[in-house]
Amino acid sequence: MILSKYKLETNFIIYLFGKIISAGAIILSIPIFIKIFGVEEYGNFVFLYTIFLMVFSGFSGWINQGILRFYTLENNHKRMNKEIEQMSLISFILASVLLSFIFYFYNENNVTLILGVLCLYFSISYSTNLTIQQSLLKSKRFIKGDIIRALTFIIVPVIFYYILPENYNPTNILFFGVLSSYFIGGIYFSKFNFIKIKVKLDKTRWSSIFLKYGIPLAFWVIFSPTTNGVDRIIIEYSLGAVAVAKFSAIFDIVFKLFSSLSVPFNNIVQPLLIKSYNEKNTQEYISTMKKAVIYLTSMFIIFLGSILFFKEFILCNYLGFCSDVNLLSKLIFPLTVSSYFWQLSVLLQKNIEVTNRTVYIATYMLIVVILMTIFGLFYVPKYGLIGSAYISLAGASIYLTFIIYDTKKYFKI
Repeated sequence: MILSKYKLETNFIIYLFGKIISAGAIILSIPIFIKIFGVEEYGNFVFLYTIFLMVFSGFSGWINQGILRFYTLENNHKRMNKEIEQMSLISFILASVLLSFIFYFYNENNVTLILGVLCLYFSISYSTNLTIQQSLLKSKRFIKGDIIRALTFIIVPVIFYYILPENYNPTNILFFGVLSSYFIGGIYFSKFNFIKIKVKLDKTRWSSIFLKYGIPLAFWVIFSPTTNGVDRIIIEYSLGAVAVAKFSAIFDIVFKLFSSLSVPFNNIVQPLLIKSYNEKNTQEYISTMKKAVIYLTSMFIIFLGSILFFKEFILCNYLGFCSDVNLLSKLIFPLTVSSYFWQLSVLLQKNIEVTNRTVYIATYMLIVVILMTIFGLFYVPKYGLIGSAYISLAGASIYLTFIIYDTKKYFKI
């Protein structure tokens, strides 16, 4: 009874504990990869990996969002899993064509291209299985899979760096780490039951429903700050690969770390809100949302204070950017506040998602991305990385304003 009453808090603690480990592994990988591969090579990988994430998120996001919204409404999970597998195969084929074209455009070698396509295959399979666990509130299993993937991502490239010839392409080593992480994580969930290439592609019950609901959210995911590569593309074009590496390192530690720690809210809050909304339990819905906002804000205050206190240690001692510490320290505050605004927006926009009005979310994101791109093209060449950080803060503020306005005007519960 107590666990049922405090299911938000109970599942949050489980998710938070696991995310501290998995996010910690990812953050640990940054100085390690920079040290053994070099800042410029790491910057090149980050640039290509960001493109991969955008393609992967776009073509898998609509399926995952559909799972979160509708999986618990289907009693025949075996049937629905088959339909999800069919949708995943189609998404993998289309994503592979697009990623191959982009890598070819950037003159990447065939090995990188093949690794990227294989990463897509295993990542889509992994993400759908992970999302099913999330929708069923199986927090322990979700976190175990996430930790396995994160640890594999850091361990495999380090091992291969020391056993392969010195002239081996660092980008390929790092992408093999990505591939291994999704492969091993997928084994944990499916026991080698990955997407079947020879799936019978017939008409399904859920595909059109997933498309209508999930495509706008997939568009949102592509351009959300955690996967969006527009800012890094502008930085790479204006300032070079080294600047991309430095910005990405700080962005991952500040912005993505807080986002990763906030994932427990989204992972557990979204299914709880959907369940409450579907059951027309208004009181539980409002209570869950209020508690989530309070917890998120409290965590942000603690996180901001810690980051500001340790910023010189992070930049100089941890990342090794001692020569640029005065400049790079100015990125900390805007990126941290920006991360909070984005996560608060993600939480509040559940009010729009549960009413299946996801096209509005995509529209708001499109407006913000266009504005941020225009600002970036004008101000990043002039103000450098500081300009990019404050553009991120401006974009987060505008998007949060859209979500609050929409909730007050249209959401009725």
